[in-house]
This record gives sequence, structure tokens and C-alpha cells, in this order.
Amino acid sequence: MTEFFDEISKIIIELINNAVLLFALVFVYGATNFNPSSKEKLKKILLGLAVGGFAILVMMSPWQAGQGLIFDTRSVLLSITGAFFGVITTIIAAIIATIYRISIGGVGVYAGVLTILFTSGFGLLWAKYRHRLPKMPVYLEFWAFGVIAHIITLLCQLAIPWPVAFDVIRRISFPYLGLFPIFTSILAIAIDNQINRLDAHKKLKEQQLLLQASIDSSIAMEIFAVDKNYLYLTFNDFHVQSMHKYYGKDIVKDTSYLDYIEDEHMHYRIKSFLDKALKGESFTRIVEVETTKGKYLEELYTPIRDEESKIIGVTIFSQEITERKQHEESILYLSYHDVLTGLYNRRFYTEELIRLDQKEYYPLSIIMGDINGLKIMNDAFGHDAGDLLLKTVADELKSVFSKTAEVARIGGDEFVILLQSTYKQEALNFIEKAKQQIENNYIQGMRVSVSFGIETKNDDTPINDTIKLAEDDMYKHKLIEVSSIRNESIKTILHTLHVKNPREEEHSRRVSEYCVMIGEALGMRQDEIDLLKVIGNLHDIGKIAIDETILNKPGSLNPEEWAAIKRHPEIGYRILSSAPEYSEIALDILSHHERWDGHGYPQGLKESEIPYRSRIIMIADAFDAMTSTRPYRNKFSFEEAIAEILKNAGTQFDPVIAKKFIESFKK
Repeated sequence: MTEFFDEISKIIIELINNAVLLFALVFVYGATNFNPSSKEKLKKILLGLAVGGFAILVMMSPWQAGQGLIFDTRSVLLSITGAFFGVITTIIAAIIATIYRISIGGVGVYAGVLTILFTSGFGLLWAKYRHRLPKMPVYLEFWAFGVIAHIITLLCQLAIPWPVAFDVIRRISFPYLGLFPIFTSILAIAIDNQINRLDAHKKLKEQQLLLQASIDSSIAMEIFAVDKNYLYLTFNDFHVQSMHKYYGKDIVKDTSYLDYIEDEHMHYRIKSFLDKALKGESFTRIVEVETTKGKYLEELYTPIRDEESKIIGVTIFSQEITERKQHEESILYLSYHDVLTGLYNRRFYTEELIRLDQKEYYPLSIIMGDINGLKIMNDAFGHDAGDLLLKTVADELKSVFSKTAEVARIGGDEFVILLQSTYKQEALNFIEKAKQQIENNYIQGMRVSVSFGIETKNDDTPINDTIKLAEDDMYKHKLIEVSSIRNESIKTILHTLHVKNPREEEHSRRVSEYCVMIGEALGMRQDEIDLLKVIGNLHDIGKIAIDETILNKPGSLNPEEWAAIKRHPEIGYRILSSAPEYSEIALDILSHHERWDGHGYPQGLKESEIPYRSRIIMIADAFDAMTSTRPYRNKFSFEEAIAEILKNAGTQFDPVIAKKFIESFKK
């Protein structure tokens, strides 16, 4: 029994010596930082030579069971080489070990060579099919791997001559099935950990490169990270460029970001944001840069957490959004302002009315204003003149009220002024001042005029009732003021037309005289004849909106110019129909170029569909046109003109009125 334990002790000591060599290989491998997954063949060859060398060292320190029978840990070394280091390294190591074992010789040479070949091959097979194994703890997997590898090793001993083989297997079974799997497991875990470390390092390096490449790819966003002490961890190129461009700073890692910020207010803001993020809050802020007014940044602050969810720093994403901010402000401005006048619009008025409908703002005076004559201005002189009228009124209202009230344009020609904490008499004083300033303005010779109404809210009266009373007051003043304004506007338009084109004044006077003559010939009442005289004077008032170059063109008109000329009856109708006192004759003006046969304009009326007075104007207008000199032709004689009237009676002209005109003219 003592001899048995002595032999076991000797075996263990010799095997420990072998194990020391094996683990020395682990340290050597760890120092190389070579990853078996690498495609570098030269390193694989060098590693194969190194493993082969260690196999020789292992076989040089064997446990010798008899002449030519040596045992060592080469089975551990080569099976693990196959499992972890791939085909090239394993084959080279196996060849070197085989050559050395053959060189030693002895009765166990075949068993030794088979051990080298089969354990190496088993390691390679295990590496290929490892992923198919049931999931188990790593130490258990590697222990099972060691057991199988050394069962194969024991079977290789059958190549020793019989019955020595049986005795050898019996003697080495305990260390090979008891100790060697443990050695294998420990060695495999050490190498596996080293490979995992190399894989993790490689992946981390790739991720770092990818992260840096990703953040550097941004050419419009600053991306950087700082630790808990505000020291730079990383940053992209755009941040480097921005810090140099705007602050004249050349930044480097491991320096304090805050040390580069010299402006006191900016330093305080950024530090407060970083501290907030370091407390675990992610947030976005839009800020105006303290050192560059009008420049806006959108900044995102996000805490950086480690594997234990502890905050170790902050990531900052910063992008200039000045153009976007300006666009948003422009949209916001447009949503509450009238584009033409720059005043507030109806949306603002509606919201502001709700805000001001509180006791703290009483007395709340509401002034309603309505421009007089905007439609006439548009019809007579075009929308550019109408727009100028609106802007003129808006400017005067801003001049009077801008410091005390909000002025809004709530409709085409309607304005409202909200005066908080303003009594009615004070508001009336403002109105008087506004009217004086507004009526000092003239556009196209027409005096600018606005009718105002007012009501003041002092108690719990519904705000809509107050608005209704202000509107009623405005309409009451408008009824009084608008008639004189319209009459004045029409006279101004007619005067402007005659100043621009004196020939039109003479033409209108003569047409008026011919209308009176025809009316008398037809036996009309005096009041009807007086009305004809007015119509004759106003029949071409619509020409105020026709370009002078067309009216005075010496040659024939082209289709576009002729279409412009044909608009003047409609324009005249719109101008006159806006005034109740002229509404009776507006339709006569509209139809004075209609023909008896229906081929006139603008409506294509015929015969009795044409207003009676329009038929009279048509003859008077045509006769004067023929007997007057025009830029594009010589005038007709009276006889020629009479002949033309007679010729076109029943087609262009009412035949009865034409006959009466001819008879009267001949007398």
C-alpha cells in the first residue's frame, strides 16, 4: 500500500511539472494578444510552432511507466489546441509533437503518436460542433471535453503490446480520468477567457471606431461627451471646428469643457444644464447664444450610465437652428398678423378679446372702424390703390393707438381697437385724433375716410353685447358719413378721368347734350331728361380704370386692348352701384354698349331687354364718337354720321329712337 501511494505521489509531482508548462503556455499566449479568429496565417504558423515546442517540453518531463512507456499532458495540450487555435496551428503542433515522439521510440511509440493525432482531431471536431451541444455551464462543458479527450487517450494505449497495455491502462486511469480532465477544464477556461477578452477588446475598438466615425459624419451637429467633472470624453470634428470658429479655442480630451466657456452667462447656463443631466434627466432646450444675438441652438442633454446604471457623464448634441427658428417665428407672426398692413388679425383679436374680458382690465373700450370708399377705390383705380388705402389707414391707426392699445384688421375694410383700462371719453378723444390724422390723407385725389363706433364694458355685460353696440354705433356714423364720401369720391373719379384725358370731358358733355335732345324728342318728362343729362356725363366713368396708353392709342387696338376697353361699362356700374343715389342709373351705364340685335357687350342683351335710357345713350355716344376726331381715324361729317345711324337702325340701334334722333337733329 505504501508503494502504491509513493507511486501516486511521484505521478502527481511529475504531472504538476507538466501542468506548470501547460499554464506557462497560457501566459505566453496571453502576452501575444493573438486572436485565433484572425486571418493572419503567419501568426497561426508561429503559434503552431510555439505549441509544438511546448509539446516537446512536456514530453521531456514525462511520467515513465517503463522502458519506452512515457506519459505526460500532451493530450491536454493538443486537444485544447485543436479546440481553440484552429486547423493550421493544430496540424503544425501535432506534426512537431509526432516527430519528437517518434524520435524517442520505445514500445509506446504507436500509442504516443495515436494519442497526438486523435486528441488533436477530437479538439478540431469539438470546435466545429460545439454550438450544437446542450447549453451548460462553461466549466462543466470543458470538464466533459477533458473526460472524452482522455477516454480517447486511454483507448490509444491499446496500441501497446498485450498484456502490458492492460497494466498501463490500469495504472494511468486515475490521473487520466481524474486529474487530466480537471487540468483540461482549467486550461480551457483560461484560454477561453483570453479569447473572449480579445474578442471584447476587438469589438470595443470597432465600436469606438464606428462611434467616432458616426459622430464625425455629422457636418451640422456638434456631438460631444463629458464626465462627471465636465472633462471631455470624446467629441466630433464639427464640435472642434465650432469651438475654434466661434470661441477661438482648440480643445483636447481630458480637459474641462467649462474652462473653454468664458462668457459668464453662457458658463452658468451650460453648467446648470450639465448638472441637471448628471442628476439623471434627459432634456432638450432651444437657447439663444449669449455671445451671438440672433443665433439659436437646439441642445439635447443625455446622461451616460455604466453597466450598473450609475451616471458617469453626459452626452450633448447641439445643432444650430437659427433659420428654423426664424421660419417658426415668421409662421407665428403670420398666424397672428395681417400680411398687408402688419396689424394683428382676426385670430389674435378673438384670443385677445377672451384674455381682456376680465375685471382687472375694465373699463374695456372697444372701437370698431370701417373704411369708407374702399370698393370704389378698388373699382376705379385698381387693387393696388385699394391696398395703399388699407395700409395708409393702418399706419395712422398704429400711430395713434400703438402705445395704448392693440389694433387688428378683422375684415376687408374693418378694424377693431381694444383699449384696456380706458374710459369711453378717453377713447372718444383717441377716435377724434385718429379721424383728423386719417382725413389728412388723399389717394388718387380721394380723401381717406373711416367711420368709427365705440362701446365700453364696465361690468358683467356679455362681451358680445358690447361688440354689437360698438358695431351699431359705427354703422350709425357710417350712414351719416358715407353718402357725402361716395358722392365726393365719384366726383373725384370723374374729375381725375377728365384731367387725365380732356377729350373724355368734352365727349361726355356732348353726349349729355345729345341725350337731352333725344329725351325732348321722345316727349320725356323733365325729371327724366335731367336724369339723362347726368347719365350722359357719367356714362364713361369706368374708363378711369383703363390704361391711358390704350385710350390714346393712335392705331387699331389688339384683342387684349379691345378686351380692356370693353370692361369700362362694368367698372362704371360697380363704381356707381356702390352709391344708393346713383344706383338707379348704374344699370343704364352697364348696358350702354348693348346692341339691338344682341351682339353688344357686356351681357349680350337685345331689343327690349336693354334698358330704355341705355338705348338713348348708345345713339348719343355713337353719334359723338363718329363726329369727333380720334387718334386712329378722321371724324365723320354730320351727314355721314346720320347715314350710319340710319343704316344701323334695327341692328345696332333701337329703330324708333334712332328715327326720332335723326328727325330732331335735322330740325
